[in-house]
Amino acid sequence: MLEAAAPALRGHRIRAARAGARIVGVVLDDGRFGAGYHLPGERARGLLDDAAPAGLRTCADPGAGLEAVPGQPALEVARRCLLGESAFRRALGVAICNAAADPDPARCLVDPDAAAAVPARPTDTVGFVGYVGSVVRRVQAEAARTIIFDRSQEDGEDVYPESLQPELLPRCDLVFITGSALINRTLERLLTYCTRAREVVLIGPSTPLYPEAFLGSGVTVLAGFRWQVADPDAALEQVAAGAHFKHLKGRTSVTLRVE
Repeated sequence: MLEAAAPALRGHRIRAARAGARIVGVVLDDGRFGAGYHLPGERARGLLDDAAPAGLRTCADPGAGLEAVPGQPALEVARRCLLGESAFRRALGVAICNAAADPDPARCLVDPDAAAAVPARPTDTVGFVGYVGSVVRRVQAEAARTIIFDRSQEDGEDVYPESLQPELLPRCDLVFITGSALINRTLERLLTYCTRAREVVLIGPSTPLYPEAFLGSGVTVLAGFRWQVADPDAALEQVAAGAHFKHLKGRTSVTLRVE
């Protein structure tokens, strides 16, 4: 992902960055906006480490230290963050890369809705890693069975414990995995379980729209957001106030074929 984003980030600096209860947002020096989900439920697993850019250090507040980011080279901060050891730091790296993403229209699928672009068949067993309500509901109406894994909803109907992923994901004909799996570093492991799936869709607002980064990975479709925010500073204020992705204007759903 770093290699794919590098040409669009090189020579640019970060103008501003803010964090809220759910997401972290960033604006580049040319006004491009990006955001990433920072997994608030996983804060206890560790925040920013000592190798972070100046000012970004371990702290109970995930947004602490972001005031040191403005003015720093975007590519260098993205590299350090994505290679870091905390979910928050990697979310910031994803946000920076998302700000620079400019997907090729020729690779975009006609329907930007993931469930429509990659439809389930009546005989399918469909796996979800991460709960995306609108997609789950549509797929449940079409498929024979859904198997859902979500750390925040393990007591819900059709939601299974993570320990069963190696057993159940290989039974799935179609798998949707949220982009947060990049941020908590579970994606590579999950893909090894998707041995039967005809399609593996990386879905959600943290999904980086860089298909070249996923060639040969097992991911076949990317379903995320392209950001074209008219007032990026206002968007950052919304982020800091605790807004969710659905509250932010200027996002366009995009589905891309990887191969």
